[in-house]
Amino acid sequence: MKDVQVRVYDKQIYTTHSDETENTFKGTMAIKDNDIYILYKDETTQTKTTVKVVEQGVSIKRSGSLNGHLQFYKNEIKRSSYGTPFGNMLIDIKTQNVEVYLLEKGVKIYIEYSIIMNEEKVSDNIFMIMAN
Repeated sequence: MKDVQVRVYDKQIYTTHSDETENTFKGTMAIKDNDIYILYKDETTQTKTTVKVVEQGVSIKRSGSLNGHLQFYKNEIKRSSYGTPFGNMLIDIKTQNVEVYLLEKGVKIYIEYSIIMNEEKVSDNIFMIMAN
């Protein structure tokens, strides 16, 4: 594992408005058997995040004030229970695009997906992680 700076960009696009956040965290990264692992903790929310990149796609596990296991596989829909301070929500993640770039000193992950609840689209989303 090597120490990295993890920059996380997240954008949700709703029918009425959009929200964007960008944060930077201290984390670690490792590459093992062609899989990439990025770990970081949001000290504000006490949420630990583990990002795992495999050939088929990306999975993100969160534990703490937010709990969930999201899976992003291009052109697939994955169901997940996502725990929030307001309770657990059952959501479907429909991934349109997943791109992973190995950089000279790290990795960039770009994901486009939609969140679906009760068979209705809630939002379109862009999620990007840079670790270096």
